[in-house]
Amino acid sequence: MLLLIAVVQNEDAPALSKRLMEQGLRLTQISSTGGFFGSGSVALLLGIEEAQVDAVNQAIAATCKIRTKHISAIATPEPTMFYFSPVEVEVGGAVVFGVPVERFVHIPGGGGAAEEERMEIADTGAAESSGEAGQARGESNAMKLIVSIVHADDADEVIRALLAAGQRLTRINTTGGFLRRGNATLLIGVEPDKVDEVINLIQNSCKRRAESAPLEKGIPEYAANVFVLDAPHFIRV
Repeated sequence: MLLLIAVVQNEDAPALSKRLMEQGLRLTQISSTGGFFGSGSVALLLGIEEAQVDAVNQAIAATCKIRTKHISAIATPEPTMFYFSPVEVEVGGAVVFGVPVERFVHIPGGGGAAEEERMEIADTGAAESSGEAGQARGESNAMKLIVSIVHADDADEVIRALLAAGQRLTRINTTGGFLRRGNATLLIGVEPDKVDEVINLIQNSCKRRAESAPLEKGIPEYAANVFVLDAPHFIRV
């Protein structure tokens, strides 16, 4: 499985979101700015299987076109005034990153042993191989990056539980799907032996959701979706 991060222009994001959802994919959006001129952009996060990569790339290529814009960006001094000289720049297109996912977890929420048994966990086997590679390199402090997308109304409770357990995190307010429903994306750097503990904290802090949300509402499907990524390079200053 891959976590795909596609950075596209604002004006292309709605059409691309609609096209991807027509393929049965869920996504979440992070508004951002990019480039020297600070043009508006959107980062789309999608969890997909490797067999879906080509179809997603084709959808992105068909939707995100490069075009020319004139931007007033250069101030030119005159004896009595300033004027801005328009600059022609190319915008549009897309930049796509694919990050291997070690584990992907659907969390229905509610806590308790019975609820935990209902988690759908797909382990790609990357965790074992990356751990062996880390040992071969002599790394003793390899970390994991947990990317958790939770419902906005659960986010505060999840954050309180993680902070009380001594976990540091970053919250990014995001939107899911074409209808731009609010949710929160949490970035949590943890030691490998703490991954299950963090997942359980998220599980116990989310409200119970027995049914999957409709596709057009974006992710998470249940209370939360959790991606566990390998983070071999980690520095705290």
